[in-house]
Amino acid sequence: MTDLDRRYTMKKIALVIVFLAALIGVAHAELAAAGGAFETVDTRNLAKDKFVFPDDIRGGRVNVVFLAMSANKDNGTYQQRALLDWQSALDERGVFSNDVRAFHFPVLPKPPFFIKGLIVRANRKAYEGKVSLDRSAVLYVDDLDAFAAAAKLPLDGEPIIVITAADATPLHYLQGQVSDAGLAEISAAIDGVLAE
Repeated sequence: MTDLDRRYTMKKIALVIVFLAALIGVAHAELAAAGGAFETVDTRNLAKDKFVFPDDIRGGRVNVVFLAMSANKDNGTYQQRALLDWQSALDERGVFSNDVRAFHFPVLPKPPFFIKGLIVRANRKAYEGKVSLDRSAVLYVDDLDAFAAAAKLPLDGEPIIVITAADATPLHYLQGQVSDAGLAEISAAIDGVLAE
């Protein structure tokens, strides 16, 4: 089988997976053609180092960015738990490597300054031992709707996983809870980027 045949086969498999995911209600989209880009946010990662989102999303040829975007604490907690379930399921499949890195970001409207430390500590506790703290940060934004719109992502209370290029350009997203079809779709999207 030639390289060209392999790519063609991978694209056919990816299309079948996308079709099946649509049938079971998993939201997804190709973002590269849409021209979306993340807004820049200066923050500190949960390891307490300076972090500029998305500039400091580095290290892999492909990045898997887990976003919990919410202005509501209960919904944010639901999204965070769902994204940690995704991380665990993807870990079990051996998806992550030096070429494929995971990053976690709760995205919230800016709270009063005296609340920020409480939020960061709660997130550090939730992620500790589960994900790399130097690749996790709370992103405080002025306008949650504008943040989502800039990256061409929906803002509807569901967890979002974004596959990005090495330079953090959003390429593909998937939304919802862990499913076999979703795991296959993410794997196919990652393989597609690695094959390019």
